[in-house]
Amino acid sequence: MMHNDMILKNLNIYFFLALLIGGSIAGFLLVKPFLGAIFIAALFAVLFNRPYEYISAKMHSPAIASAIMLCIVVITIILPIIFISGLVVSEVSQVIAEATIEDSGMRKSVDAVVEKVSQLPFSEKVLHNITLDSINEEQVVRVLKNTASFFQAAYQSVVNGVIGFFVMLFTLFYFFIDGRRFVHYGMQLSPLQDRHEVKLIQEFISMTRATLKGTVVIGCIQGIIGGIAFAIAGVVSPIFWMVVMIVFSIIPAVGAGFVIFPTAIVMLLLGHVWQAIFLIVVGTLVSIIDNILRPKLVGNDTQMHSLAVFFATLGGLKLFGFIGFVVGPIIMALMLAMWKIYAVEFKKDLERFNA
Repeated sequence: MMHNDMILKNLNIYFFLALLIGGSIAGFLLVKPFLGAIFIAALFAVLFNRPYEYISAKMHSPAIASAIMLCIVVITIILPIIFISGLVVSEVSQVIAEATIEDSGMRKSVDAVVEKVSQLPFSEKVLHNITLDSINEEQVVRVLKNTASFFQAAYQSVVNGVIGFFVMLFTLFYFFIDGRRFVHYGMQLSPLQDRHEVKLIQEFISMTRATLKGTVVIGCIQGIIGGIAFAIAGVVSPIFWMVVMIVFSIIPAVGAGFVIFPTAIVMLLLGHVWQAIFLIVVGTLVSIIDNILRPKLVGNDTQMHSLAVFFATLGGLKLFGFIGFVVGPIIMALMLAMWKIYAVEFKKDLERFNA
């Protein structure tokens, strides 16, 4: 009899586990199309949690505070991104239009740079196979069209993401209000000890904040300064180059200088001396901004090593597309937080085992 009860109990457990796994897979498939929107909502909820808590305490209404924070996120982050994306597509389209005209200013500038370089002493050895004829209109147009198609696709995805946008806002509204309850519920379901879970959450939030503030925010500041400098110096498509510099600035050991200094050299070859000197000065200042702003922005948060940020950013871009420059470092932060807790909690066991 006892044997039959044990078999029946095991069957009940296996059946429940099968239902649990099947239901979880079905639930995952339901939310899979919106995982990106949910992830962005969670990211904003973490980054803007402190302002939300402050407003909620003042308003004495979580719903009103959450609605106010949604307006702040939309006005300060989302609308500027959509607006800048539209400007970039517009500028790239103008560049393509100019490149298709033989006597355009862009075409003359390219020819002038190549002619200047060809007159340098080292040009015969370094540029022996590059002539004015080799840089033809079709090659320039092809490169520009490929670049334009990339940004047009990115902008089109923003336009077509209206549903995802509202899903993100709706999710963010409840993440602000019930975020702590969701985390507490996840801790209850997790088999880890509560002290491990608390440390994991704290380390993850600290690393995420430090990484985003130390890379994304500083990258945006450097890119915007570079874009303004390009506009003052009369560089074609400053908004486009601003976006390029922001992306380069986010990647450690690259920075906006990879765009500013070569542009300064081109300006010098074209005979625009003060513009070249101006860009060199701006490029130098932009390069040292990181050392000035990073300690103030990061504060006491746990910083991720630059090498980890480098691989996380490039790997995120490769796996997740443009949003990967944010997703990659966050995934890396979660992994490093888990390993850090493992190293601390099992330090004695590891020392005894290694000895």
